[in-house]
Amino acid sequence: MRYEHFRDSGALSERFAGHLEHAGIALTPPVPGVCPGSSDIGNDSGRVPAVHPFVAIMDPDGSDHTPEVAEAAASERARRVLLAVVEALALTGLDVLRDPGLRGRAWEDLRRAEG
Repeated sequence: MRYEHFRDSGALSERFAGHLEHAGIALTPPVPGVCPGSSDIGNDSGRVPAVHPFVAIMDPDGSDHTPEVAEAAASERARRVLLAVVEALALTGLDVLRDPGLRGRAWEDLRRAEG
């Protein structure tokens, strides 16, 4: 399977970030040009508006695929972050259902990404 580049919906990501900030978790902007890995969400995001947030469960000097990240995944911080993310995603989904303007902006983001 070929993984396509992920296309972020700015409208949905902004809404998600707002809900997450309300829960006390601020997102940092992605580093330009840094690809966090490959995933089939890239294939999906070329067909429907999508978000793919990354949230920290450890300090910035931590690294994926290490014993430290495994330990961090079982921490109270990870539990707090997970619950906030689940709530923010659910609220973003409700916003999509309730707000035709948001839906329109999300689809417009996708059309712009297609070029």
